[in-house]
Amino acid sequence: MSMTAKIPRVWAMVPAIALILTTAGQAHATPAAAEPQRPNIIFFLVDDMSAELLQYMDAARSLAKGGTTFTHYYVADSLCCPSRASMFTGQFPHNTGVLTNQGWDRGGYRAFARHESRTYAVALDQAGYRTGYLGKYINEYPVRPGYKAPAGWDEWHVSAGGGYNEFRYQLTRYIKEKGANVRPLDRSDGTYMTDELARRAVGFIERSREYAPDKPFFLQVSPFSPHNRIRVKPGEKEPRFPPAPRDRPKTKWPAGQFPHGDCGGADCSTLDVAKLPAFNEDTADKPSWVSRKPLEPKLIAALRKDFRNRIRMVQSVDDMVQRVLGTLTERERRNTYVVFTSDNGFHLGQHGLARGKTTAYDHDVRVPLLVKRPEGSPQGDLVTDAIAQNVDLFATFLDMAGIDPALRDSRDGRSLLPLVQGRQVPDWRDVALLEHTKPGRGGPGIDPDSDSLGRGKTMAPTYAAVRTAGELYVEYENDPKPEYYNTVTDPHEEANDPGNPRTAALAKVLDTLVTCGKPGAANCWAAAHQR
Repeated sequence: MSMTAKIPRVWAMVPAIALILTTAGQAHATPAAAEPQRPNIIFFLVDDMSAELLQYMDAARSLAKGGTTFTHYYVADSLCCPSRASMFTGQFPHNTGVLTNQGWDRGGYRAFARHESRTYAVALDQAGYRTGYLGKYINEYPVRPGYKAPAGWDEWHVSAGGGYNEFRYQLTRYIKEKGANVRPLDRSDGTYMTDELARRAVGFIERSREYAPDKPFFLQVSPFSPHNRIRVKPGEKEPRFPPAPRDRPKTKWPAGQFPHGDCGGADCSTLDVAKLPAFNEDTADKPSWVSRKPLEPKLIAALRKDFRNRIRMVQSVDDMVQRVLGTLTERERRNTYVVFTSDNGFHLGQHGLARGKTTAYDHDVRVPLLVKRPEGSPQGDLVTDAIAQNVDLFATFLDMAGIDPALRDSRDGRSLLPLVQGRQVPDWRDVALLEHTKPGRGGPGIDPDSDSLGRGKTMAPTYAAVRTAGELYVEYENDPKPEYYNTVTDPHEEANDPGNPRTAALAKVLDTLVTCGKPGAANCWAAAHQR
């Protein structure tokens, strides 16, 4: 089935997202002179979405039309909580101190809570934005009666760990205009969580028109999809990666709409994880923690199912994007930036690594970033190969809102807005910093991002790395031998060359970056330049 032959989905009120974006809400059109100067911002932050999934998402890909695609966007740490902390604060993990997902292990909400007064939400709120957050927040954020919405948020619709299974969850429901003491905690009625977030996102936009018609809004929607369920037990019928019922195969799950499920227009049965670059490659040249025997046929069969279910899962995310964009009036479309990205990537068999993230390889750290400009902007469809990082989002949102450059540029990243608008930026960074602290073992609770396959050596050690336009250089804790790839000649990072002469120069760059921003150390922006 071709992409254009796809049957209309639940939220598809017209055949194509382009038609929605050009016709919805024409009755609300107002003269251009009446529009507010500051734009609305909608931020979709997906969980564990690796780059290869984007090709199956029509609505998300449509953001590239009249927008900017970043082809070299890297997260500073390919682990949920540290990555999200870097987005909220504009700082690298070594400066936030949020190093893992769990509080007992220098991470989670316990480590992040002290930063809540200095996130982009606070700056935007103080600048007059009406702000809303929906979905997954920070690992271990306590969702319970008496919860408190963090500073800066006018609406707060957040779930805890139950959101990973998509059906059995609790959601906060705080709306500032309803009163500070009105803080319901809603139990799921069985609605697939991503669909519920789509409904609440539409509600936020409608309430913003009602409660703050003269204010711009900032809306962040952070679904758990396509993250796997946690505590998966052998023999369970519910898949490790649970799609919405409508996207499951008819033959296995009765609610599905297609014989093999919905994979965004492609026939799911033709999609094979084994075709991904570097899948099950010979790892003899890799560091000891990666090097292992080839994946067994039984495991490869399981990964095939996982791959197809992950593609099915992101169909609900695509529906959500389409529904939210279709809610915007003509006036709002002419005054709204839409940002789409993921907190990290994910591997399924690449380099013989079964399931997970946390590595410095591109499939874990290089994720999609698309920014759609307000409709009618003079720039066309832009693609940039400038090196961007998640620490740049703080400055980018503040720049979009016209907030004081002194605050905007006070952190480790810089605004991507000039690149979004197609402007030349002199002396842009040419190095991305990647860092990771291996989660501890034996502590209380289960890290939802741990690999439960029992194959041994499944989690990346603590490391620091740099990624340039054509190289990856990694130093591992307690290992004197680095890892090096020329990604121009070896784009899938299969031929490790630790003795390459370039490693000496990259080691010096890394030495400066790993302490940047600390008292007495180099500024992180200055350190992100090889020259």
